[in-house]
Amino acid sequence: MTTRANRISTGFVRLFLFLLVTFSLMGSAFAQAGSTGAISGTVKDEKGAIVTGAQVEVVNSTTGLTERTTTSDSNGNFGVTQLPPGTYKLVVTASGFSKVELPDVKVNVTETTTVNVPLKVGQISETVTVTEAASQIQLNSATTGQTLQSTTINNLPLATRNFLTLLTLSAGANTEMFQSDALGRGAVTINVNGQRPVNNNYQLEGINANDINLPVLDNVPLPNPSTVQEFKTQTSLYDASQGRNGGGNIQVALKSGTSEFHGDTFFS
Repeated sequence: MTTRANRISTGFVRLFLFLLVTFSLMGSAFAQAGSTGAISGTVKDEKGAIVTGAQVEVVNSTTGLTERTTTSDSNGNFGVTQLPPGTYKLVVTASGFSKVELPDVKVNVTETTTVNVPLKVGQISETVTVTEAASQIQLNSATTGQTLQSTTINNLPLATRNFLTLLTLSAGANTEMFQSDALGRGAVTINVNGQRPVNNNYQLEGINANDINLPVLDNVPLPNPSTVQEFKTQTSLYDASQGRNGGGNIQVALKSGTSEFHGDTFFS
């Protein structure tokens, strides 16, 4: 009986460990899902010396909620990953320095925005607002591609509400002349840097949304363009975490909730 009880106990322990590892892996997978961006930067004082242990609060400007809080390391660097595309405000505080706010820090899908935070000696009750602190150049990646915002998607005319036709606005992407009145759901053929359409990769909110039979755009999930926050066509030099093929890597990010009521109206 003792041996049998030990076997049962060992079986439960193994089952528990198996489930624990499984859910841990699922959590990691979910954490990596979604078309997101990131913010990285360095905190320095007025003389250019690094500031360690500074608290960096990342606030979503649309919702007014704090997305993440981190601190600068021994080199004054900080980084916040997996942020939904949008505009953020950084609130930086450190002992012996005035509080610094950096509004309008833009985060694009698949991109890392670099921000240099200057701290001024003073009381923490004082607030200094810094504008244009974010670099407009991608310093963390050599990936080429074009990001299209919701304003572009909604302002440009779309014959059948198919925003995939705008993919040809990206450098290196082109398509054959198509008959706009016959343009159906997802029926768009895109060649990126001369490669075949089957070499493209289409992801919706970071999830593989390619056609089951062939990775083409003939039959892919096509959300209403009013719900699209932005999308990007990466044309080259992207890493293995983003694309599975050698052609265009298309990332579509949808809008999320805000702190205000809003809606759209259009006539078909």
